[in-house]
Amino acid sequence: MAEITAQAVNEFRKQTGLGLMECKALLKEADGDLKKAMTLAKERGMQNAAKRAGRATSAGRLEVSISPDAKTGAIIELNCETDFVARNDEFRKLAKSLADQVAAGAIDLANPSEALKASVTDAGARTGENVTLGRSARFTVPGSGRIEAYIHHDGKSGALVELGTATDAGANHEAVRQLAKDLALQVVAAGSLVVRREELSPEVIAEQKRIFLKQVEDKPANIQEKIAEGKLNSWYGESVLLDQVFVKDSAQAVRDVVKAVAAQVGEEVTVNRFARLLVGEAPTL
Repeated sequence: MAEITAQAVNEFRKQTGLGLMECKALLKEADGDLKKAMTLAKERGMQNAAKRAGRATSAGRLEVSISPDAKTGAIIELNCETDFVARNDEFRKLAKSLADQVAAGAIDLANPSEALKASVTDAGARTGENVTLGRSARFTVPGSGRIEAYIHHDGKSGALVELGTATDAGANHEAVRQLAKDLALQVVAAGSLVVRREELSPEVIAEQKRIFLKQVEDKPANIQEKIAEGKLNSWYGESVLLDQVFVKDSAQAVRDVVKAVAAQVGEEVTVNRFARLLVGEAPTL
């Protein structure tokens, strides 16, 4: 039987991310053959992944990728079981790679290829946890405009924001760049649901009004409707991005900030759309 050297074990650990004893055992079983041991690791990893598949993946991280011209961007969610693994360098590299590939249009997390599934399985084998693909969003500006993103320092919440402008020069204006970044932060911090009221479905609005009417049942009947409408307007101010108070200046609404930037740039600036992701949280609407 071949001698299993410390150098061979360390090299195998570097390539697989497995524990010391696991590496030593696999090399011993493979009679020191690194390639054979790697095959055994993958086989065992796939078996372990099947056992892990049912375990909850409420932890994880978000990553973003923006093209050099800021006209294409993506945000993705990669899930695991614990924050410890979510902070792991290999896990973070995989998440970033996925974001880059989604932005480039090379992969679709909602319809993963076998190769993509295999890379996730390998990540599970390396970490010993159930690793799963979460949600993603990819934006491409249809004309002139730019995309910016914000990810909170813990990697658990983030947003992608797309602005439209009349010209490419306007899109590259520093005020527009800063606005896009500020609005990405706004979306995360303020929990925006939609850009403008018209994007809320009639069903969602009706349900909110029903809730508010229920809350004022003890008020005189002739003022219940008025109070409920007031509550609904306040809800718009909390949920609709353009109606929200700007997080960096409470004296202004977001729509006023957008108008001020448009005036500074000298052309129309619009908020086209955004995507807001929180690790482990289902979509709100």
